[in-house]
Amino acid sequence: MKKNVLIIGASGFVGKALTLKLAQSGNLFLVSRNENFTYPRAETYYGDLSNKDFCRGIVKNIDTVFYLAGYKKNLKYHMQAPFEFVAGNVLPLVNFLEAAKNSQIKKIIYMSSTNAGLYNDGEKDGYVVGKYLNELILKSFAQKSGIETKIIRSAPVYGPGDNFDKDTANFIPAMIQKIFESQNEIEVWGSGQRKLQFIYISDLVSNILNLADSDRDFATVGNPEALTINEIVGKIIRLSGKNIKVRNDPSKPDKLTQLFEFDNGIAPATDMEEGLKLTLEFYKQHA
Repeated sequence: MKKNVLIIGASGFVGKALTLKLAQSGNLFLVSRNENFTYPRAETYYGDLSNKDFCRGIVKNIDTVFYLAGYKKNLKYHMQAPFEFVAGNVLPLVNFLEAAKNSQIKKIIYMSSTNAGLYNDGEKDGYVVGKYLNELILKSFAQKSGIETKIIRSAPVYGPGDNFDKDTANFIPAMIQKIFESQNEIEVWGSGQRKLQFIYISDLVSNILNLADSDRDFATVGNPEALTINEIVGKIIRLSGKNIKVRNDPSKPDKLTQLFEFDNGIAPATDMEEGLKLTLEFYKQHA
């Protein structure tokens, strides 16, 4: 008999990709706050995890949960209103787990962030704090409930289907939008020498499923390829075919970044060059 699988955050970037991948493999149930989101091969629950009654309704007869939901914008917003992003990530998970402990759920896979591993007492990014606290909550929940809980810390994900709103998007889609809207020059904060690591959307989905089926309960996934901000911007400009100059502004924040050692269950198959090319093609078709 096929398992009943619940995807929380199914209308998000990662959620849509995982839904497509799992469409044929089980009885699929989706959770979304976006009532315009539909998927013909699955039953969709529309609602918010801040509602405890809603949480109790969606856990019925579920075997495996992929918890991909997260309240996120970009670093500027996370720093300006940290409590909003801590509460917006922690409270929904707590409500869901309260409902899950009295259900037949056997396994929960939670998507976290590599930045959660950098948490310290002075952390001002509310999103990072929320993800870190949720990891602690999940570990405690697993011990008390007996429900198998797995955490996947992901490098920033990018690819076709991403959010390209320049005010709320992550670095790569925001930069693509910025480059295509520019006529001759773009500003890049800091020296541009900070190195970043990412993971392409299909590589992340492969690793989520790999962790779900493995004996491991934790993984940190991403592409080990590390490029400077200026190198990434240069690649996007070249692949876009535009003649844009880059002006670095050293007076703007240039946060130090730690490079990660990843323990990918499946080695990323898409390098930055190919991933950016595919992302740009999607943007051109849908912008």
